[in-house]
Amino acid sequence: MEDRETVSETRLSRAVYSRENVANACNLDVNKLEMVRTLFITSSSYKYKAFQEFLGAPVQMIRLDIEEIQGSKEEIIIDKLQKVSHLVTESTFVFVDDTSIHMSGLGGFPGQYAKDFLKMGAPRVLEVASKVGGECVYSTIIGVVHMHKGKMVTRTFAGEVHGSIMPRDGVKPEIFSDLFIAEEDEHDEMPHGIAGIKIGRYRAVEKVKRYLAEIGVYDRMFDH
Repeated sequence: MEDRETVSETRLSRAVYSRENVANACNLDVNKLEMVRTLFITSSSYKYKAFQEFLGAPVQMIRLDIEEIQGSKEEIIIDKLQKVSHLVTESTFVFVDDTSIHMSGLGGFPGQYAKDFLKMGAPRVLEVASKVGGECVYSTIIGVVHMHKGKMVTRTFAGEVHGSIMPRDGVKPEIFSDLFIAEEDEHDEMPHGIAGIKIGRYRAVEKVKRYLAEIGVYDRMFDH
């Protein structure tokens, strides 16, 4: 397990005097104009970079490998949120994520235990797929915990991509993205460069963006 450390990937201005001046002039609550701080808790730089890219807003990474419970993927993500809820403030939103792989030939296994399944190595995963069939669903769940009107709120957002586990020409398999090929129609309406396992993650983050916009928070993630 990696040492617990905070990795600040963006510089967030601490100056709030301009927002205070605007609030005073307009007789508004300054807290309503306060910039929102966004934390993403993960031990994966890849997941962090993808989240920040798709969200399109400043995000800070807290490098932490959270011990997972045994349970459904929904139970796992809620447990993760509970374990990081101490980081939440009125202006701090905390995000976590979890991924799962559901192989049709294995009755949906490994599911939320994908991390352990992939530890056998890419060649072995390909061998299993060749025997039972490579058709699978790659699922991403992103969870957020934040304060709203004095109460702690949790929400989850899921994104999936259907495809197959199979060898790719000219690619030496090392990680799961080297093995997974999304179905052709999964690329419909995807931005250029979004392919493979990124499709499900992109869909989940799009739901996050819509939620943040609906509650009037997304614009406050930027230091105007």
